[in-house]
Amino acid sequence: MTRAISWGKIVLLFVLLAAVPLVTGCRGTNLLSRQDEIQIGKEGSAAIEREYKLDTDPQRTALVQEIGQRILEGMRREEGKRAPDFPYTFKVLDTKDINAVSLPGGPVYVFRGLMEQVGDDTDMLAAVIAHEVGHIVGRHAAKQISSSILADLAISLGTRGSAQKAASIATSLVMLQYSRDDEYDADRRAILYTHAAGYDPEGLVRFFEKLRQIEKSPMKGLLANLRTHPLTENRIVRAKKMIEQLPDRTPKNAVPAP
Repeated sequence: MTRAISWGKIVLLFVLLAAVPLVTGCRGTNLLSRQDEIQIGKEGSAAIEREYKLDTDPQRTALVQEIGQRILEGMRREEGKRAPDFPYTFKVLDTKDINAVSLPGGPVYVFRGLMEQVGDDTDMLAAVIAHEVGHIVGRHAAKQISSSILADLAISLGTRGSAQKAASIATSLVMLQYSRDDEYDADRRAILYTHAAGYDPEGLVRFFEKLRQIEKSPMKGLLANLRTHPLTENRIVRAKKMIEQLPDRTPKNAVPAP
């Protein structure tokens, strides 16, 4: 990745990764700097917010931001010096889809439809937010970009109209699919971060079970773009085993609830 490639084209590369499997042998390598990731996140956020409306309900927004900050405290306790110093943001998108999205460099979006499904279960919502923070901390999207052979294709497609490109970027960022290993890693981090933040890590399992119920209901179409979809039984079992191995559900060093 060279500086000759504009940031708009790098974000477009991020989009292309949503639809094309990785085929190189250098997966797991992150060639992007902290500032690279932050800039990609800023441009991706701008595209998403041009395409989707932000939720205007102050209570929903305040809840997501409050939980997000507590999860960050838990993450920093768990990661210590490894914790990446990103400008994290937490926002709600006004759409009925059941989804949540994170971008490189710190942005996290929760969809209104997801919040309506979790209801008053803040542990479930905390698990979702912690899972998205886990993707950011794990640099999962950044590693996908770094390990891709699609840079030249991104450059060649960089001449599309700006309005068309923005809509494509927003849609594709929401639909980005992570590998199984990345999802397992984000699950692991979500359990650790919620635990350290004083939330019940079982919220992750309850959320998975909620999704399984929705999959069998007329609302299953709202899960089409969910990045944790589809859920496998093995993934749920793994999450339960990780929770069972936690030393204490209410650790002494947990971030105190407000």
